[in-house]
Amino acid sequence: MNKNIYLLVLLFLVSFSFAKAEVSGIVFGIDADGKKAPLSAASVQWLNSGKGTLTSSKGAFTLENNNKTNKLVVSYIGYKKDTIIVSNNQTGIEINLKSELELDEIEVVGRQTGNALSYSSIAKTESITSHGLKKAACCNLAESFQTNPSVDVEYTDAMSGAKQIQLLGLQGKYVQMMTDKIPNLRGIASMFGLGYIPGTWMESIQISKGTASVVEGYESITGQINVTFKKNESAEPFFSNLYLSQQGKIEANINTKIPVTDNLRTILFLHGNTLRFEEDHNHDGFLDHPLVDQINLFNHWEYAGDGVHSQLGIKALYEDRGAGQKGYYPSKSPDLYGMNIKTERYEVFAKNGFVLPTEQYKSIALIASASHHKQDSYFDKNTYNGKQNSLFVNLLYDWSIEAIHHHEDGEDEHHQEKEISHGFVNGISLVYDEFNEEFKGQSYYRKEVVPGVYTEYTLRNVLGFTFIAGMRADFHNIQGTFFTPRFHLKYDLTEDLILRGSIGKGFRTANIFAENVGSLASSRNFTIEEELKPEEALNYGINAFYKFDLFGTEFTLNTEFYRTDFINQIIVDMDRSPREVYFSNLHGDSYSNSFQTDISFTLFEGLDIMAAYRLNDVKATYNGQLLEKPLVSKHKGFLNLGYSTLFREWMLDFTIDYNGGGRLPNTSSNPAEFRLAERFKSYVLLHAQITKTFDNFELYMGAENLTGYTQPMPVLGYQNPFGEFFDSSIIYAPVTGRNIYMGLRWKLY
Repeated sequence: MNKNIYLLVLLFLVSFSFAKAEVSGIVFGIDADGKKAPLSAASVQWLNSGKGTLTSSKGAFTLENNNKTNKLVVSYIGYKKDTIIVSNNQTGIEINLKSELELDEIEVVGRQTGNALSYSSIAKTESITSHGLKKAACCNLAESFQTNPSVDVEYTDAMSGAKQIQLLGLQGKYVQMMTDKIPNLRGIASMFGLGYIPGTWMESIQISKGTASVVEGYESITGQINVTFKKNESAEPFFSNLYLSQQGKIEANINTKIPVTDNLRTILFLHGNTLRFEEDHNHDGFLDHPLVDQINLFNHWEYAGDGVHSQLGIKALYEDRGAGQKGYYPSKSPDLYGMNIKTERYEVFAKNGFVLPTEQYKSIALIASASHHKQDSYFDKNTYNGKQNSLFVNLLYDWSIEAIHHHEDGEDEHHQEKEISHGFVNGISLVYDEFNEEFKGQSYYRKEVVPGVYTEYTLRNVLGFTFIAGMRADFHNIQGTFFTPRFHLKYDLTEDLILRGSIGKGFRTANIFAENVGSLASSRNFTIEEELKPEEALNYGINAFYKFDLFGTEFTLNTEFYRTDFINQIIVDMDRSPREVYFSNLHGDSYSNSFQTDISFTLFEGLDIMAAYRLNDVKATYNGQLLEKPLVSKHKGFLNLGYSTLFREWMLDFTIDYNGGGRLPNTSSNPAEFRLAERFKSYVLLHAQITKTFDNFELYMGAENLTGYTQPMPVLGYQNPFGEFFDSSIIYAPVTGRNIYMGLRWKLY
């Protein structure tokens, strides 16, 4: 009897072991230079099952067999996703992922944490990954930089809710905003555009500092931010997200993809949000945040055939936002101060790539986008209405050759071969902008037509050096010809120590009304002192990237310094008088020095830590005096702790954001009760979120600004908003308090 029991137990254990058979292997990455290295934290999942694992620090993984499929999907940021067929009884496999790095793009290679630094990109680039976008609510692009130390997001005023970014100590207007490598959110859309891209539409965000490639145009000065939208390959068949905040914001998102044919696929994105709670925590009579309704649609089509890859996107947006004194809505009483901004925006873009059937890599790409943006707004008696029609066309020819380099090694005359890559991009472009603006009843119309030509050469794999030299010439119908040279250098001193340098010029024409919408919410008058010229600046910087092991832990250390010297800048002078805003060209010096160092590491499996410090020295000449730029924190400290279990069943994130003090615009000529101090004090913000993952859905809950810190007296002269001392544009800190939120993400495979 006992023998029979033992036999049954043995048979059970054997059958259980067969049922739980495992497959194991190692995932390697092959970069653009052909180097092979194990990939840590690569995703390995059974197709359409949601069951998977992450590779270890050595690239190894072990996964239980799945009796429903024999296909493994392996992916890693910066590498091409691959599907592996696992044969019966196969247990040990080697998987090699190829880099997605292309000559005209900057891709990120690194550990798939919330923020990843690039190993192979020539420009200093970091990425907010799909995992990083889940570390905060990320309702839109403006809220996606909360866990990133390089980009600051600030309010422009205390009422409208408009947000702008800062990079290298300068405003976001000097950053070239891109969506899928197409220039976007320019001109009138620049102030509110960060709120036009919902977080659920984004696959990742790439942030590169310094001048960008000449292929994308002449406007990049301090850097480039590119938003990569979800594509058919990476998106879920169906995804929805519901969000609710303490402030009363309700948001709903639906993404769904539809395979039309084997080669043609489409994905539809739907977004809507509303915020209708009136809050006034500081009891100054003004709402702490605007009341907003937004509807946003995006339909993306993709065709992939032999030697042809085409994409088509169509977008439409409507937004209505209002703010002002509590009770202004819905009565709109003339005795109360109120503002309203209504926006309609339509976009269409197409990307077509053709690979030529030759021995050498050659391709032709045609990229085109068009947009119509209409904004009708009033800030009590300050009315601003603007229309912008824009067209961007870029035709490029991309080709490369590889040369075999032979050299002798020592006395044995052992010949080694090494491939040296020469890349060439030549192209022509056209930028068309038509602006029709009305400010306080006066019309302003201009049409800019800017055809351009460019060429760029890339040399790779020469004694560890990679070099890019680019030049473009653009012929502006009003401002004349712009010549834009840009150079990038990358030196792999060792596999773990990378040095980078860049230098280049950038140009842009200012849109003073749209870019200073915050000052419209004040009693200040706008004074344009002279004919305004294009802004022109030289940016140069160096970066050191070092990876090392200490006490068995791998650290990534980044140190960088960038300087921006303006040849001409539109000076926005709010110091000369607290009742005026003066606009003029630069007469003197204007520069920004930005130093940053950051370190990231995994303390133990699942716990990622990033710490950073940044110093901004930003000065400009105001009315003959070289002064510190107002409303810029000189010192910045950052700490992010992110923990996740193996299959990310639980994810916890905590961020400490220290903002040092800075200068305030001069208000000394105001009566005592309407004066501000010369400088603002430092402050700390805390953010946290926790996420629980189930099979097909995720529950998340978090809090922004945990301590509830807000700027004292954000609305100057709130007692009499129709008086001459009213000003809500001097903002350096949050104007809304603690915001607790919760949400649900649901996806079907």
